Amino acid sequence: MRVILNTKHDAHIPPGEFENGEIIPCYERPERLTTIRTALEVAGGHTFEEPPACSEEAVLTVHNPGYVAYLRETAAEIRRSRGSTPKVQWPTVFPYGVNPRATGNRALRGHYCFDTYTPILGGTFAAALGGASAALHAAELVASGAERQVYVLTRPPGHHAERERCGGYCYFNHAALVAERLAKLGRVAILDIDVHHGNGAQHIFYERGDVLTVSVHGDPAGLYPFFSGYADETGTGAGLGANVNVPLPPGTGVKEYRPALAESLDAVRKFVPTFLVLAFGADAHELDPLGGFKLPLGYYREMTAVVRELGLPTVVTQEGGYNLDVIGNCVVEALKGLEL
Repeated sequence: MRVILNTKHDAHIPPGEFENGEIIPCYERPERLTTIRTALEVAGGHTFEEPPACSEEAVLTVHNPGYVAYLRETAAEIRRSRGSTPKVQWPTVFPYGVNPRATGNRALRGHYCFDTYTPILGGTFAAALGGASAALHAAELVASGAERQVYVLTRPPGHHAERERCGGYCYFNHAALVAERLAKLGRVAILDIDVHHGNGAQHIFYERGDVLTVSVHGDPAGLYPFFSGYADETGTGAGLGANVNVPLPPGTGVKEYRPALAESLDAVRKFVPTFLVLAFGADAHELDPLGGFKLPLGYYREMTAVVRELGLPTVVTQEGGYNLDVIGNCVVEALKGLEL
């Protein structure tokens, strides 16, 4: 399979993440990408390529101009900093009240981010734009008919990024960027099988009927992102019925996951899309430190083989997966299941 790389990913190396008043080691780190690439190289049958750099304007198809400018300018400010000036920025105050206004840097940090796991560093914007470039190049390959299946190997991930807020380690929403490009040619379904709800795509396309968003994930009553991903969130306006959430309880194994995935695939078939975007996360694996599901490695090929039966041109975007001992093999098995 053709693999499109984000070669700028290691410009973003968080020193940690902020959890319950403490800075803890960051789960989202460069080794995630290199581990996956090594596993794919060992497995064989894949080609790797760098994408052409996309413009900032290309990202504005799904993201707010003020948000994009904030990421760019904040990263530049951090790169210019000297001495004791912090080299990383976390939000500390989040918007509240009616029509909250954010004008200073400390206020904007919370305005444009919804958690304390997603800091901005001097290289964050470059890494995020590199991921967008990889995703959009993959979209062009499928849109042109040059490829029917393309895998986007990138980090930071993207599926939690909303139109004007980063979060969940995500800054630009790769799956949404791909869907927006492909929607010019026909209806698009986004199927998110990361263990965490794909809140970003839901937020971006919630009022649209031409892009179906389907997410199979852990119950947000107890799993990140907590505030979205419930079954009664079905879209609004033109998008009513074009958003499907299938939340599952902690400890979900293959027996419970199979019918949930089948339900999701039925929703995709009924939508009759022209293209599929598969937001793939390996964090539903039984050994992942952040998931809570019990899916074994042996299920990953079966999981994507049933997705392959849709017969749709597909772009796969790499999302979560935080156990370096298993993430590479999970991706290898998932791509084997997809290959025609």
